[in-house]
Amino acid sequence: MPARQSFSVATERGIALLTVLLLLMLTSSILAGFLVTTTTDQKLRGVDRSRTKAFYAAHGGLEKLTADLGDLFNTNFAPDRTDLGILEDEPPSVTNVTYDASDGLGYKITPKLGYDVNNFPISDGNTTIASGPFEGLKALITEYTLTSTAHTIDGSEARLQRAMQTVSIPIFQFGFFSDTDLSFFAGPVFAFGGRVHTNGNLYLASGATLSLGDKVTAFREIIRTNLSNGWAVTSGYTGAVQPITAPGAYRSLTTGEGSLVNTIGSAQNEPTWTNRSIGTYHGYIRNGRTGAKRLDLPLITVGASPIEIIKRPVAGENTLITEQRLFSQAGFRILLSNTAAQITDLADSSNTIQPIHIDTLANLVAGGVAVGGRPVALSSGVTLQGYRSAPNTPLIDGFLKIEYRAANDAWTDVTAEVLGLGFTKYNLEGAGCSTVANNPSPNAIIRFQRIKTVPVGGTVCLPTAATTSNYWPLTLYDTREGKPRDNEATGSSNIYLSGVMHYVEFDVNNFRRWLLGQIGTTGINVVNEGGFTVYFSDRRTNQDAAGNATGEYGNEDVVNPSDANGAANSALDAGEDFNASGTLEQYGKTARLAATLTSNVAVACVAAGTSCAPVTLAANQAGAPLISTAGPSTIVVASGVTNAAAILARAGEIAKSNRPLLFRRAMKIVNGAQGQLPTSGLNITSENPVYVVGPFNATNAAYANPHAAAAIIADAVTLLSQSWTDASSFANPNNPANRARGTTYFRFATIAGKGISFTRSGVNCGGTCYQDFGTDGGTHNFLRMLEGGGNTINYRGAIASLYYSRQATGTYKCCTNVYAPPTRGYAFDTEFLTPSLLPPKTPMFRDVNTTGFVALTRRQ
Repeated sequence: MPARQSFSVATERGIALLTVLLLLMLTSSILAGFLVTTTTDQKLRGVDRSRTKAFYAAHGGLEKLTADLGDLFNTNFAPDRTDLGILEDEPPSVTNVTYDASDGLGYKITPKLGYDVNNFPISDGNTTIASGPFEGLKALITEYTLTSTAHTIDGSEARLQRAMQTVSIPIFQFGFFSDTDLSFFAGPVFAFGGRVHTNGNLYLASGATLSLGDKVTAFREIIRTNLSNGWAVTSGYTGAVQPITAPGAYRSLTTGEGSLVNTIGSAQNEPTWTNRSIGTYHGYIRNGRTGAKRLDLPLITVGASPIEIIKRPVAGENTLITEQRLFSQAGFRILLSNTAAQITDLADSSNTIQPIHIDTLANLVAGGVAVGGRPVALSSGVTLQGYRSAPNTPLIDGFLKIEYRAANDAWTDVTAEVLGLGFTKYNLEGAGCSTVANNPSPNAIIRFQRIKTVPVGGTVCLPTAATTSNYWPLTLYDTREGKPRDNEATGSSNIYLSGVMHYVEFDVNNFRRWLLGQIGTTGINVVNEGGFTVYFSDRRTNQDAAGNATGEYGNEDVVNPSDANGAANSALDAGEDFNASGTLEQYGKTARLAATLTSNVAVACVAAGTSCAPVTLAANQAGAPLISTAGPSTIVVASGVTNAAAILARAGEIAKSNRPLLFRRAMKIVNGAQGQLPTSGLNITSENPVYVVGPFNATNAAYANPHAAAAIIADAVTLLSQSWTDASSFANPNNPANRARGTTYFRFATIAGKGISFTRSGVNCGGTCYQDFGTDGGTHNFLRMLEGGGNTINYRGAIASLYYSRQATGTYKCCTNVYAPPTRGYAFDTEFLTPSLLPPKTPMFRDVNTTGFVALTRRQ
């Protein structure tokens, strides 16, 4: 028994030892397994972290590439291979990550259709946008593939791609576009056509029937109860307003169906408005609450205001703004200023040749032959012609520079060459002087003087060239810009200083001939970028109280509600703050006067005839014209002047024959009928108001072919019929019936300024306050007029209002003195729906859309 017991204990001890060993082995195995698992997991986690880092680095690269492309497209409508290459060379900076790939698709922007021969991405130029705020419009769409391939330092890689498209929507695809409030209230039937959009409020009314045959959108409110001046539509505007409910189907929008219950400031008209907008009209008329979006040009996205598109650049400004100006995009520029430095200080100019001082033009010769006449009102032994001016003061002065841009973007001065073609208009009041034989400058591209009514020596049409006092400025009288109210007696000969417009004439046909090499020598070198773009800016006599040329008239004191004649009250009233500065600008009426006028001089009869004796005006004569206290509302010839009867008969002569004392500059476009425009297209942009003498891009009787894609972009645009004469505007300053229009055709797109609406109620109009006074004139009067006598004005084009006028600041007025309404044959030019048929340098709304996304690779 004891021996057996001893064996049992020993055995148990052995088994215990074995068990412990087995447990140790098992534990070791488990620990080893844990160690292996942990190590593997750590490796896997490291791989996953590396992959994740690569993925997010690739994603970050893709987002940066997308943002950079969007920023580029906002400021550069047509980026080329070099521009895109700069973006490709700037990937994100991420520690231990590189953006490269053996196939060249590390960090890359690839145009879907490749590049053209000039290294520009190829666009689909006639694509209809399928959805979004631009749905239905034709656009220039360029599709891109954006690739971002990220490599980490330990070998992980991730590649992501995104399909993008840049979309450019031409502004002239809208029948009417406005950045500010837009109004419809024509008395007769009005059906212009085309899409309508405003970033402001939309006022809809009609005297008869208004048909809106395409989509209508307003970012703010749609008002059916009142005009923009507060006038209730129940009085005089009870006609039907008919938007479409579907293409070709119309329904009247009643006065109770606008987006507000009443006018601005009243309650939202819900749910009625939304039910009508989205339901009844199926989205064909919308405001911001029902899906309308604000549309802005690239100038806005880089911090500028829309009017900068027509203005000169400012020293030291953002280059992104400078590049958007039509000053920079033009191929031909005409610049006039008070000093040479105001031109040569501008960027991007041919400054190796200084501007020409116009007072020295008598010395300009071409081929050994004197060109034109010295445009000054003096000559040895000749009495001074300038009215109340210091002796030897020129009628036409300032500095001029004309230059063109070649295909390599280099600017070349051609001032002497262009002036060598002539710069003088025939005698506008001499019988038979308009014939080719009697035209002193038949090849002139620009003209800024004319032979005066009664020249000295030679003939009425062609006086002796050596007589330097035979030339007057080119002027016309704009009644709208003259008196603030439309209440002058129609038989009155009163001419107000603000309405005397000094213009430079631009001859479209001679410009075309110069481009073709038919006249001059260098026109064939002007860059043709889908057509030709002309830029014009005349800032002579423009300066504020500090002596700065602003490009603005500087006279905002035009509404003045308490005075029947709108006399200046030196207070900022509603409708006067054109530049939104918050202060009233009045420097336009005094800044130039003190330095250029004398107070007591002998005045010669401006007709330069022996039957008109000189008249002396006393320095303190009340109401005497053109003295140092003169301003925009000064009557050029006033009662109470010594020998007033003799001078009164010469009111128009005095106004049109003297140099400007105020900043009243303009451009007049002539000889632009069918076949007289460059066939590839023409854009004429002016910082000043423009007067267009018809027919333009049409015949005297119809729209015909060949025609050109044309645009006129300006501070304001006034249509003058083929019957217009400058002489009649001075002889009949207050009676439009005696400035009778002829039926005329115009075909061009336009961007121009308008006036600011203000409340009509409480404004003293001297008993002639029409119910639309206080509005901007509405869409039917956006193109301004100065004639009467009925007949038809035919216009085909597209209209955009991006800003308030800064120079043509006269309030909208009708129908006693300024104009009498014509029959309007207005229609949207549907050719603009085809991008290839648009005018050159048409401004574009721009958008960038993402159309697809894919992760292509993710590896260790």
